[in-house]
Amino acid sequence: MAQASPSQEATRALPALRLDQLWALFAVCLVAAFISLVPTGPNDFWWHLKAGELVATSGIPRTNLFAWSLPTDTPFVYQSWLGEWLFYQIYRLGGLPLVVFTRNLLGAAAYGLVAYEAWRRSGSWRLAALAVVLAAAMTINNLTTRTQNWSWLPFLGTLILLGRYAEGRLAPRWLVALPLIMAFWVNAHGAFVMGLLVAGAFVAGETARRLLRQPYGLPWPRLRALYLAAAGMLAATLLNPLGPGVYAYVLDLLGDAPSQALIVEWQSPTPRNAAGAAFYLGVLAVIAAFAFARRRPTITDVLLVCGLAWQAFVGVRYVVWFGFAAMPIVAQSLAMPRSPHAARALSARERGAGGAANLATAALLVLGVAVLQPWTKPLLGLPAAYQNLFAPVPGAPQLFSADTPVGAVEHLRATPCRGRIFNEMGYGSYMAWALYPAAQHYIDPRVELFPLEQWEEYAAVSEGRDVAAFLARQQIACVVLDTGEQPGLARAMALIPGWEQSFAEGRSQVWRRSGG
Repeated sequence: MAQASPSQEATRALPALRLDQLWALFAVCLVAAFISLVPTGPNDFWWHLKAGELVATSGIPRTNLFAWSLPTDTPFVYQSWLGEWLFYQIYRLGGLPLVVFTRNLLGAAAYGLVAYEAWRRSGSWRLAALAVVLAAAMTINNLTTRTQNWSWLPFLGTLILLGRYAEGRLAPRWLVALPLIMAFWVNAHGAFVMGLLVAGAFVAGETARRLLRQPYGLPWPRLRALYLAAAGMLAATLLNPLGPGVYAYVLDLLGDAPSQALIVEWQSPTPRNAAGAAFYLGVLAVIAAFAFARRRPTITDVLLVCGLAWQAFVGVRYVVWFGFAAMPIVAQSLAMPRSPHAARALSARERGAGGAANLATAALLVLGVAVLQPWTKPLLGLPAAYQNLFAPVPGAPQLFSADTPVGAVEHLRATPCRGRIFNEMGYGSYMAWALYPAAQHYIDPRVELFPLEQWEEYAAVSEGRDVAAFLARQQIACVVLDTGEQPGLARAMALIPGWEQSFAEGRSQVWRRSGG
């Protein structure tokens, strides 16, 4: 018998990586690269980072603190305290680049799990790649660095554990992980309620399958274990500083008039932008997949998709959960089992001489994502148009969006404002991080903290209406504005007597009372 050459032995020693698996890896790396390129906006990052610092140094805050326009002791719930604390600890360990890298890593892991779940359901890595691309496309406007990042993996972990259990592939002891996940989740971000909705869909769907005596329905002993796990998840939600009051917080937030009326995330998705168009395409994909399904969805699948779609139609912020859960089910519905002969033929073709080439391609894909991380991306010499998307945050080049008021805040540090500051809403987030406690601002992205009347007055001033009267009434000494978000206010300030511009850079302007 002829002996294999050393090169043949080396090829056999390489781990198997088929061409169809490369499709899924390519999709995940494409999404990971996009996430790594997305700038972090100021709104939902900086004030959370400041809150994390306060949690670490003085305990969980419970009041306003940052804004002078409300009493300092006005109650405010920092429900995401654990997510904020984690971001601050990561910041202490490796600065802002490590915080953004953590977002990138969580995003890559999340869409990797989407690929895994789609493959598990469909048996096809190509369909898994399609699921990843569709799920990511509808959430391209929801990938910034913020505490919601800590919800991605708990949601997918809950979904996958329950899915494998419902298929009979996991023993009941695995369900113990669900309350543990929830104990973390309820303190990290308010999206913990999505985990309860997912568990409720499995409880209702699998119970219905049992009562209808459908094939492969769970027997009653496994159903009882599922009920206990769902009850454990519900009990675990009480392990937070608010106890049962966390549900009052969620209900208040869902009914908060300023949030519902003014914040795009709380509005229904529109097909007029790329993410909204991708969402509606995803909905059409679900309808088509269910209509022409080669593998019929279960009652649980239908409850999951319909429940999460209903949530997504209510608000943009829920689209990410619909994408995570529905696209793997779409892949399952489109899949068609292959014959053993076809599977053997495909395996022989794709595991053959292309093994080394497939591994080299995979290495290049991973390397492409690696060089886009915060420490190496500035070295790549990316186009000036891309670099212009970012603010020059010290120690964090090409990470934070251009509407971060770095220069304006440095100006206020060098020449403090002797009195009250009126500011653009998103600027308030960065000012909380960079100026508190030395200075406070008028308003910030903690939307539910401020009454609707204050938001309406803020909107009127930003549009340039009755600006002089407002500044006099509120005894404003400095105005920090964004010419992109507040062009009317910028025009008005140039016409009001007794005010002078002390700083202008990019979109930021600082105006002060003459002699102030």
